[in-house]
Amino acid sequence: MRLFIRLGLSLLALFALAAEAGATDKKKKAQRHASAPAPTATPRPDRYRELLADKMPVGTSEWWEQMRREGRLGGETP
Repeated sequence: MRLFIRLGLSLLALFALAAEAGATDKKKKAQRHASAPAPTATPRPDRYRELLADKMPVGTSEWWEQMRREGRLGGETP
């Protein structure tokens, strides 16, 4: 009876080690793919610009263009 218990525990330990080794391999592969730099097709703009007419200086050409894009020029359709 003790022989079967020891054999069962040994098999259980081996399965646990195999499962842990498989999980470690998956983690390494995921980290390898996650750390790869993303390809940059276009360069990023120099600085962030918020595109809300309410946040722009009133009357500038950028303000007028944004108001036109937002459809807020008093009856004009974009």
